[in-house]
Amino acid sequence: MRSLLICAALLLGSCGFSEKIDVMFECVSPSGSYIATFYRVSTGDRPGDQEMKINVRPSTSAFDNSMASFSFRHGYDAVIHWPSDHDLRIDYPVDSELTHQEMVIFGTSQTFHPSDQIKVVYREKPSTHGHFLVAKRCFNGIVK
Repeated sequence: MRSLLICAALLLGSCGFSEKIDVMFECVSPSGSYIATFYRVSTGDRPGDQEMKINVRPSTSAFDNSMASFSFRHGYDAVIHWPSDHDLRIDYPVDSELTHQEMVIFGTSQTFHPSDQIKVVYREKPSTHGHFLVAKRCFNGIVK
């Protein structure tokens, strides 16, 4: 009986879900100097176990999933607009739960030059079950 309990405990302990990172898409700034990466971090199979994040970095730097400027739960999509290299707009699903939001991304926090900064504007947009029904999710340059 005791060995059966030990086996059951080992099986339950080994069923843990390790963190999984899925890059959904990347959006390059108008000059190509910066990249915004939209990615999902999953720690389980339930919708609440998923967090969507955006990382902004110089295009010469490697993606680092621990450096997020924006994150949310209960929404699964985003649309990224780069009107210029120093202005960023992020549209996200209206019913999302925001977990982290930076209004200005300063160079020192994302390995930019310390004098660099990117101003960020966030907009809640209607969605269908947390997803946008659009073909394009990345815009760089001024939309006319």
